Amino acid sequence: MNRELVSEESMINDILENFDWEKCVKTMKALDWTWALVGFPQVHNLKETAKHLLNSSIQGVKEKDINFHSSYFSATGGLKATAWKNRFGQVVGINLEFVITDWESDGDYYE
Repeated sequence: MNRELVSEESMINDILENFDWEKCVKTMKALDWTWALVGFPQVHNLKETAKHLLNSSIQGVKEKDINFHSSYFSATGGLKATAWKNRFGQVVGINLEFVITDWESDGDYYE
């Protein structure tokens, strides 16, 4: 079976068309969460920022000098974009998140 990769532009457009932008706007207003220079972001502000972050994460993962499956992310203002490449250096997936809270612990700490 010969499968072609979906173009990066197609992946970005898919996210921009299907992401729940209104939910982000409502959440930001409910939390009184504003952006500098913009105030409460509107859908067009969020989409513009997301597109920039997605392109940045794609460029970042392409420049990452690793020969196996790896990822790269860019984030600002609650939006987090991640891109993955395969061992051949091809971008095989992207993701956009609206992050309210997060916690991670890798166990590498000493008391």
